[in-house]
Amino acid sequence: MRFIIGFFQQGLAMARPALMLELFPAEARYLTELSALGWWTTASLLITPIVYFLKELSWRYLYLIFTLISTYSIFGYWIYDESVRWLLANGRTNEAKRILRKAAKMNKIDEKGILDVVEEILATGLNTKNYDSNASEEETKRLPEEPIHSSYQRDNIPPKYTLFTLFKRRRIAIITTIMITVWTVDSLVYYGLILSSASLPVDRYLSFFLLTVAEYPVVLFEYSLMNRIGRKRFCILFHTIAAVSLIAGTVANYFSDLRGANEALMLFFFLGKLGITGSFSCLFLYTPEIYPTNLRTIGIGLSSAAGRVGGMLAPFAGPLAEQVRWAPGAIFGCLCLLIILILPQLPETKGHELPTLVEDLEEWYKVHNRTEKQKEKDNNYESG
Repeated sequence: MRFIIGFFQQGLAMARPALMLELFPAEARYLTELSALGWWTTASLLITPIVYFLKELSWRYLYLIFTLISTYSIFGYWIYDESVRWLLANGRTNEAKRILRKAAKMNKIDEKGILDVVEEILATGLNTKNYDSNASEEETKRLPEEPIHSSYQRDNIPPKYTLFTLFKRRRIAIITTIMITVWTVDSLVYYGLILSSASLPVDRYLSFFLLTVAEYPVVLFEYSLMNRIGRKRFCILFHTIAAVSLIAGTVANYFSDLRGANEALMLFFFLGKLGITGSFSCLFLYTPEIYPTNLRTIGIGLSSAAGRVGGMLAPFAGPLAEQVRWAPGAIFGCLCLLIILILPQLPETKGHELPTLVEDLEEWYKVHNRTEKQKEKDNNYESG
C-alpha cells in the first residue's frame, strides 16, 4: 500500500508544476511555486503537533488523519481543466477553445477577442518570426515569443517525443544530465536533514519543528528575488547558502564539547535547511520551464525519479550521524558545492516564453552558450 501511495503521489507531484506553469504568463509563473512552497511548509509544520499528540497511539491513527485530509482531491476531477498550451501543441484546438470560452465567461471578457488571437496563432503556426514585420506593437505582444519548428507550421502535426528524446540530442542530453544530478543531490540533502534532525542536541519534535519553520523565509525570498535575479542565480545562491552552512555546521559539530557549539550547530542546520529548501523549491519551477511542452512532464518526471535515489539514500544519514557525527553535514555541503559548479551550464528561463518543441530548446541553449565575444560579433554583423 505504501508503494502504491508513493507511485501515485509522485505522479501528482510531477504533473502539478507543469500544469500550473502552462496556466500563467511568463512574468507570473514564479507565483505558482511560491504558493506551492507556502502550502507545503504549512502542511509539514502541522505534522509536528499532530504526531506529538498521537505519540502514545498507533501509527494507524496518523495514517487515518492524513487520509481524511486528502479526500478533497477527489473533487479535482470536476474542478481542473486541461492545459490550453498542451492542447494547442497537440492539435486539440476545439478542446482548447472550449476551455477559453469557459474562462472568458468566468472573467466576464469578450470571448471573440480571445478566440481571434488563437486563430492568429494557429494561422502563423505559432511562429512570430514569419509574422508581418509591420504589425503594431500591440498585435506583436499578443503572439508568443518562441518559434515553432517548420515541420509543425507546414503540416500542423505535433512531433512525438519519448523518454529517449532526452538523450538523442547533445544539448538536451546535457540539460537532462545536469538536472538529474541536481535533483538527486537536493533530494538527498533535503530529506537527509529532515531524517537526521533527531540527532540534533534538542528534543526531536522541536528540532523537526524548527527545521520546518526554516522554509517560511524562503517564500519571502522567492517573492522578492526569483523574478529579479532569475531562476539560475537564485538556485546557485541558495545552494551556496546550504553548502557554507552545512560545512560550518560540520565544524561546529566537531567541536561540540565547546561552549556555544550546540547553539551554533542548530543555527547552521537552520540556515542549511533554508538554503536547500530554496534551491529544491526553485527546481520545481526551473525544470519544467526548460523543457518543451510535450517533454515537460517527461523531463521533470525523469529528474524527480533520479531524485528518489537521493531520497532512498537519505535515511542512512541518521545512522551515519550516530557513528560519525560530522559526516552527513560534510557530505551534504560538498555535494552542494558540486552543484554550484555545474548549474551555470543551464540557460536562464526568467522572462522567457516556454519552449514548444525540442528545436526551440536547442536554439535557446545554443544562444545561451555563446561567448560574449561571439554575441558582440553577431550584434556588429546585424547592425553593419
